[in-house]
Amino acid sequence: MCKTANAGRTGLRQLEDFVSRLRAHREKAGPTTAWIPSIWNQHGYDSILDRSPGEICVDPLLYTETVIDNATESPGQDLDATLDLDRAVIYSSLVRYTTAWDYDKSGTFQMGSFLRMIWLLPMLKRMGVTILYLLPVTRCSSLNMKGDLGSPYAIQDFFSLDPALHDRLLDPIPGIALDDELSILVAVCHSYGIRVVHDFIPRVAAMDATFIQDHPDWIYWIHRSALPGFAPPRVPELGPFEECTPENLATIYRSAATASHLAKFSAAPDALNPTLWAELKDASNGDVNALVTSVADRMDIVPAPAHSDWVNDVQPIWTDISFLRLFDDVHPASQELISAGQPPYVLFDTIKCNRFPAGKPNEGLWTMLLDAVHFQMQRYGFDGFRVDIGHTLPQQLLADLVKAMGEHRKHPIIISEDLFNRNHERARAAGYNIMLGSAWNVAANLTWEGLRRHIEESESLSIHAFACAETADTPRIITRPGGERLARMCGVVNGFITHGVPFINTGLEVGESEPLNCGLGDNTGGADIKRAFFHRMRIDWTRPGPMFSLLCEVAGLRARFKDLLHAEHFHLLAVDRPVIAFAYRSSDPAGMLMVVLNMDHDLPAGLPDLLIGHRASTKVLLDSLGTIPPGSVLPGNLQSLQCLVLWQSDEIAGE
Repeated sequence: MCKTANAGRTGLRQLEDFVSRLRAHREKAGPTTAWIPSIWNQHGYDSILDRSPGEICVDPLLYTETVIDNATESPGQDLDATLDLDRAVIYSSLVRYTTAWDYDKSGTFQMGSFLRMIWLLPMLKRMGVTILYLLPVTRCSSLNMKGDLGSPYAIQDFFSLDPALHDRLLDPIPGIALDDELSILVAVCHSYGIRVVHDFIPRVAAMDATFIQDHPDWIYWIHRSALPGFAPPRVPELGPFEECTPENLATIYRSAATASHLAKFSAAPDALNPTLWAELKDASNGDVNALVTSVADRMDIVPAPAHSDWVNDVQPIWTDISFLRLFDDVHPASQELISAGQPPYVLFDTIKCNRFPAGKPNEGLWTMLLDAVHFQMQRYGFDGFRVDIGHTLPQQLLADLVKAMGEHRKHPIIISEDLFNRNHERARAAGYNIMLGSAWNVAANLTWEGLRRHIEESESLSIHAFACAETADTPRIITRPGGERLARMCGVVNGFITHGVPFINTGLEVGESEPLNCGLGDNTGGADIKRAFFHRMRIDWTRPGPMFSLLCEVAGLRARFKDLLHAEHFHLLAVDRPVIAFAYRSSDPAGMLMVVLNMDHDLPAGLPDLLIGHRASTKVLLDSLGTIPPGSVLPGNLQSLQCLVLWQSDEIAGE
């Protein structure tokens, strides 16, 4: 049974109770102060205590109350009644990073929290955001920790939250647990008409995940001596970055490098030495980190680090996570190629359970993953999930996860991490309604041909895809050739690509240059730079730059033309390089909404022929560079990396 309506009423009551508690505490304890970025104040808060460049000083609890009170939607609304992804905009956030700031002017910034994410919601609403996508907020591990914070993807427990996301401002207020802080954030989002999606990680776990004390066989183990330099086998018979397929499976397994790789694996500790395992488990007293450390010292085995599922991929291993063992056996074709008595192992095919499913599901693990979906949607009020490397899941498990989400929402948002638009039909058939897609790669390797082909192919997608120039896993678009001009051009284009969901990676709105991660489309040359996934970092919210206002303008046009921006009205127009143009035709009123851009990084471009004879009837609605006021007549040419949104009131013959 769908639980949406009950969830809405619960959220309303929870918000009313939360605001009442805040007010009671303020009246009793008196005002406090916090410095926040002034860009966050997009709801007209005027009880400002002090100012500095790019910042305002506020009473944080009063500010929280006003954000909630100024929600533009009814807290009890049923967001799940319909889902129109043509009107969706996604904002991606790593909470601890997005809201990290020097709130007390001490010279040291504090990491973010669920409470402080509430403070951003008026800003997100201004940018047209309808979906807040939270990178993992579950409790993560410190074992083999990357950087000074550790990766949020090293999930230690699906059923508890990262305690660092608690806000100490709430310490004096009784009756608000950490779980409540997240569910309150979600409820406030709903009051703003914003759905909340969480990153769900069903394929890997931390090496000291809580379940290991009872189920050590749910992950893979290697001999400790094999840990230095551990990596997937290099198969010289195959090319670089080649996918494992049924056709090359035998080649992989007959490689000497694969034989050496398989020899590194061990049985799980409870099977290797049941008596010693029981002893070590009792001695650890529930501390899984200590248990795994003791197993390494006494049994000489450690969890196997995770690695890429692509053959000969140069991507480094992930030292803080291990793959989940979804099956108790391996695919029949693989079984024929391994020796008798081979311990459980990770290889390209055993990772890709979608293409190489085995016959014996690990039923206990599958049940735990389904329980986690139910728990997170019920307890926190999530509207769906991005399924991390979900394209590698066995078909039945993915179907079960999708079904579980549907028990809580009539229209759950289910995002596939698939990196290629060409897989859109497969993603849709699996139950997804949004996919990451190819846009990030098009932007990373931007050419006239590549972008034009991407726009053309988007028309035929059977599923919506991220319309983005960067994600949390890529370098910032502002660091690529073209810099801010490129970022602004992409910000406009991505607002109007058919079947595209504009995707705002946190910090994009202020032109942040430091990345969260660089795993995709890396342009650092392998430099060991800090990345927000692993290090203590913050966004420069005071950075001057008009990206925020541009994204707001795009949002305004998308809202104004919401009935026009659908695939059935879309037309890719025939123009010569370096110009690209596409349009949405309307009969009421008669005319076209056009997007025209110059791909040249250095030189202006003349207007395409289809515009030259219609300059008088064509008005500029938006200029990515901000140099042409709205309502102006079409200029004589396009500047380098300039994108214009136009309205033409008469028909253009031909394409």
